[in-house]
Amino acid sequence: MTDALSLIELFPQHEDWSLQTMRLLAQVPVGGADLFECARTAARIGATTDDEVWHVEWSRTAREVADWGRAEVAAGHIATGSAALFRSCSYWRHSEFFLDSADPRREEAYRAGTTNFQDAAELSGTIERIRVPFEGQTLDGYIMRPDTSGAPRPTVLFLGGADSWAEELVFLGGNQFPARGINLVVVDTPGRGSSLRFKKIYSRPDYEKPVAAVLDFLVERGDVDADRIGLAGVSFGGYYAPRAAAFEPRVKAVAAWCGTWSILTDFYEFYPPLQKQLQWLSGSKDDAEARQKLAAFTLDGVADKIKVPVYVMHGTRDVIMDIAGAHRFVEALTVKDVTFDVFDAAGSLHCSYDHLAYAVARMTDWFADRL
Repeated sequence: MTDALSLIELFPQHEDWSLQTMRLLAQVPVGGADLFECARTAARIGATTDDEVWHVEWSRTAREVADWGRAEVAAGHIATGSAALFRSCSYWRHSEFFLDSADPRREEAYRAGTTNFQDAAELSGTIERIRVPFEGQTLDGYIMRPDTSGAPRPTVLFLGGADSWAEELVFLGGNQFPARGINLVVVDTPGRGSSLRFKKIYSRPDYEKPVAAVLDFLVERGDVDADRIGLAGVSFGGYYAPRAAAFEPRVKAVAAWCGTWSILTDFYEFYPPLQKQLQWLSGSKDDAEARQKLAAFTLDGVADKIKVPVYVMHGTRDVIMDIAGAHRFVEALTVKDVTFDVFDAAGSLHCSYDHLAYAVARMTDWFADRL
């Protein structure tokens, strides 16, 4: 990484740790983390490259912050306590990132983190838990509203990537939608969060089907304007969102925060460290089965069917998803209203972690202008 970026690397000895922690640091301004809680955790981890130490120390921070938050809530300091519980969720998520998918501590981290988020959400008054019926099961999620008026609002369904938690999307730019008068909806759709862990609902190429189920649920609500629904996807969601928008007419605008063309070539083969993760979320027993399944996750024959405004954002130094796929996707679009934001300096990393405030502002303002 460049000297400029190394100034905010907490783990210069481990590039993947640094990259993931930049994502956490980028959430500091919107309440997803605290800079000095992160710095103190990094100091305890020190110069090791042991993933066990990583998990132990981030989970310690998660527990300590949650304990303090719950004590503050009990003392009547609701704003202080709920903010701490939200941050604890982020730290639990961070703690499990490098664990094997079969490690039982992933479930422990997930249950602890999401419980803290849900308790804080209940105190907020503007975040409501939702459960979406889907193929005989339910998909767990949340709707975050600008206020409690119940007025019908434009609404954006924000889809995460490779097993992202619905909860973490609130602080990965999601809460900037309500700041612009737009409802935010985050749901554990197939291959993600509780759907993957507890219900064995694996990812699938025809993502318009789970998206349709969420929209069926939303249009029945009085606080959702059914004529102003947008769809955004980050990382692997850069496939999910465009795929769904191509076949779901209720979507009026779509954003791919990390564009792609083929998940197999632009993601699985491009960034081998996440191959085990992609095998897990696709329900594959090995590399060969994952390759066979992921080959169907392509926008070939799909991109030209999108008829609504499209926003694509990608960084030139994204080492996780190949920017070549983003270019190929944009070139295949036939709709006229296309915005392609390419970050070639600040914001050039995966999901623009190094320029998150600007990236999120551009995407959410783009939706505000169109919805």
